[in-house]
Amino acid sequence: MSFSNALIAFAGIRILGRPRNPPFLLSVLHQRRRYATNVEVHDNSLTEDFNTLVDKLKTPEHPHTIHRTYPVLVAQLRERRQNLPVPPPLNQRHLVAILQRLGESGRPADLQRIEELLSDTSAVFGVDPSLDIHSIILRALKKNGNLQTMYRWVLHMPRRPGNFNPTIEQFHLVLEACVEYGSFKQMRNMVLSMRKAGCKPTVETFKILLRARWEFAAQEEKIPHVIVFSTILDDMKREGLSYNQSLSDLLFSGYADRGMLAYAEQIRTLYQQQFPHVQSLEEEQNLAWNLKLSQIAQSRGIKAALAMFRSLEKEGCVATSPTIRALLRHSRAPADLQLVTEELKVKPSVDHYSLLISNCIRAGQLSNAMSLYDHAKGEGLRPEAALVAPLIKSLCGTAGPLLEESLDKALVLYQDISACHPATIPGKEKTSYMEHSSGPDPNIYQMLLRGLASSPHLEKYLPIALSLLEDMDARRISKDDSIIASSIVVLHMRNARSPAEALDSYREHRSSLDEKGYAVVLNAYTKLNFGKDIHVPSLMDYFSIVKDMRHAGLAITTEVYTIILQQLSIVATQLNQRWPVDEEDDTIAKLRNMLITTTRRTHDLLTLDANVSPDAHVWNQLMDTYQRLGCFGDAYRVWELMYLSGRFDHVSVSIIFDACGYAAAWQVAKQVRARLSKDGFKLNLHNWNTFIECLCRLRRLEDAVKVVCVEMGKNGEASPDTESVRILLKFAMKSNQQAEVLSRIHRYLPDLWKSLPEELRNS
Repeated sequence: MSFSNALIAFAGIRILGRPRNPPFLLSVLHQRRRYATNVEVHDNSLTEDFNTLVDKLKTPEHPHTIHRTYPVLVAQLRERRQNLPVPPPLNQRHLVAILQRLGESGRPADLQRIEELLSDTSAVFGVDPSLDIHSIILRALKKNGNLQTMYRWVLHMPRRPGNFNPTIEQFHLVLEACVEYGSFKQMRNMVLSMRKAGCKPTVETFKILLRARWEFAAQEEKIPHVIVFSTILDDMKREGLSYNQSLSDLLFSGYADRGMLAYAEQIRTLYQQQFPHVQSLEEEQNLAWNLKLSQIAQSRGIKAALAMFRSLEKEGCVATSPTIRALLRHSRAPADLQLVTEELKVKPSVDHYSLLISNCIRAGQLSNAMSLYDHAKGEGLRPEAALVAPLIKSLCGTAGPLLEESLDKALVLYQDISACHPATIPGKEKTSYMEHSSGPDPNIYQMLLRGLASSPHLEKYLPIALSLLEDMDARRISKDDSIIASSIVVLHMRNARSPAEALDSYREHRSSLDEKGYAVVLNAYTKLNFGKDIHVPSLMDYFSIVKDMRHAGLAITTEVYTIILQQLSIVATQLNQRWPVDEEDDTIAKLRNMLITTTRRTHDLLTLDANVSPDAHVWNQLMDTYQRLGCFGDAYRVWELMYLSGRFDHVSVSIIFDACGYAAAWQVAKQVRARLSKDGFKLNLHNWNTFIECLCRLRRLEDAVKVVCVEMGKNGEASPDTESVRILLKFAMKSNQQAEVLSRIHRYLPDLWKSLPEELRNS
């Protein structure tokens, strides 16, 4: 039996037929007129004076106005300030109007411009970035229905200008948008991620979640089982929340209003059993005070918060541990901690330093976090899990050439905490996020093992990883965790001398793997090469692991196919870089054919898998892999499927333009662009730049220059940028036409010309 037939028999499917000649060479009915070099193109925003530009930005009618006018204004403002002090030409009200217009549009270019505006707020608008400004952006994105962008925005706020942790109100904005544009699963995952983002969920957060659960159930015309709500109660318990009467009433009324009194009583009883403690009026007042102090410290600074505390002190507010945490919840500076501890006459603690370190890590300030750790040790504080875990997580997540240095630092931190807390008494299992271990906990071992398993220096770190596993045994910490199990599998697989030995290692430790753990193992398996320079992963072995997932009752998702396709794409790129098609020998040709065959078999398995509904991400990966292998016909068939089914995105468009450029398929590129234009699909900046490069590869430099100078930036389309010009010049140099291209840019796009780096203008 051939390998092909063996694979199909193994998977229990039949292979699809594939037409030899896809109908992609279609003629384009409309011929575009030639680019007239003697016709002047006027854009008033490019020739108007400074005051006119300011007036246009005060009441922008369209994002296009902002994109064309704002960079020009900033350039002129920078030029004027070289000679004289010029006050900010716009104010906060104008900033709000611009942000609202861009956010409501919500295209990638609009989001890039918002980032630029936030960096310029002080210079151009006379205000500093604030929480209110971030809230305005989120509300505008909500109007556009841009849920994932909203979620990414709040998660990345600590690293955006101002370095703010998101507020509870901002997270609630995202959750409310999720009710309109998302799913309950997304909402619950968002709530579970809030604490890591520096924003603890409240009772109001879970009320939003509970109401949403009923709304989603109504859309499906179903009644959720009590078990669904019991999992939410478990989440609340881990968050350390107390009994709340209004939440109890909400749980009860959900079923009672639908005539299901038995279920209503059941869920209320369950809630009372899990939350027996009822907050007193004094406890409720303290929580309200602490929330107020935290908000003031975040928006106005620690001194203002301390002044408010002194005022509340007269009403009975006391400097308890929760109060001090509230004051420091958003701080990163040692000066804040010093001010609070001196003012309130308390000693700095591990708890205080862990807050500051976590906030520094969220803001991407690892060096500051390490300095705080050293400062805490200098204060005589013993390392504990709460202190070192954020540092170890950040260090083990480092990528690239700094990984080895970062792992070594993480291991030093581990030695610190391990030495202070010997493996004599096992740590107790946590029941709440509020609890922290003193010594190394499962979370620390997860992060360390995952980092060591990803290191290219296996010989150095494998013995260390094995010693960590021995430490876990000594501390009686279970290894029956998917993250730990996947790291163990990856370490042993990478140390194996053959595919069979690698699979044996996997089978020995697979019992604890969940979907995420299997994804880690599959990804590692595809990268094994067993000493070969370039290795094509075995589909038979790969899908034997996938088969184990099915037998374990785990869901098979598109990620399973994306992982193998991504690795095939990487191998194809390596092959192209080392041996261009016209230079490869018989051995390399066989390797390329093996890659093509493996990709096509994966395509067939994906198409025939009844349990998987392919999304744009996996189709994009398949199309990209085909085009990197030079299989333009296959790539085009995938594009046609995506286009006709409406399951394509901006990434898909860039890939098909790229494929056309390398395959010299000018007619196809014209057809794709014409169809998208007819459908009203707006190309983003990356699409335009890919199309420009496609034209240049097809030796149509004149058309590419026309696109940049005349077509881009019109009717709301993305405007050309420095990269657009860089692409033109890269290809113009091959025919010594760079002077002509630069002349056109200078003539038609004078403001873009001004913003070009010196080396491009002098090309």
